[in-house]
Amino acid sequence: MNRILRNVTVFPRLEPVAPAIWPRRVLHFLARSTVPAVILFLPKILVEWLLIVGIIVAVAIEMSRAFLPNVNEVIISRFHIFKDEERDVVTGGTFLVISAAVAYFAFEKEIVVLALFFLAVGDPLAALIGHWDPRFRVFGKSLIGTTAFAIGAILASLIVSAHPDITWAWWIVPGAVIAAIIQLIPSPFDDNITITLASAGAMTLLAII
Repeated sequence: MNRILRNVTVFPRLEPVAPAIWPRRVLHFLARSTVPAVILFLPKILVEWLLIVGIIVAVAIEMSRAFLPNVNEVIISRFHIFKDEERDVVTGGTFLVISAAVAYFAFEKEIVVLALFFLAVGDPLAALIGHWDPRFRVFGKSLIGTTAFAIGAILASLIVSAHPDITWAWWIVPGAVIAAIIQLIPSPFDDNITITLASAGAMTLLAII
């Protein structure tokens, strides 16, 4: 019980949950939005090849970073979007490509597109809003930011549902909420993987009902 109380606490004077760097958040939104947009608008066979090639390229870059320190230094110094703790770890972009490929081959197209847009819109919103209102935290993350995640994800789904391949359904809302909750809960795995696969899996199960 004490452990739970330590994790769920009101801190009116605490520093922001995370440094919301605008260029980094905008890049996250653009990069993450590109993936579901490609899946939505391009032919299936082309999407499959792009995902396969994307994984190969991403893994090759990560291998180069791991075994060729000079390559890693060039990437870190040239692209000012990495946090200090990301210098020696696999980047979120690699996890994004892997999770998109796994989701694409495991779930229906519309569910994959929705789950990826949840991630693309909701995660940057959670960080930005949480940065400006850090008062209420759960597991070190802002509840206000998590709420913004859910709202942003639902609004994104409404916009995306204008496409003929995406049908609005009741299970989209709980899918967005689940994505927001997954973002809030601590996990040893990258958000690009957990949010995408958990929300896609949840929507798949709910759609059966």
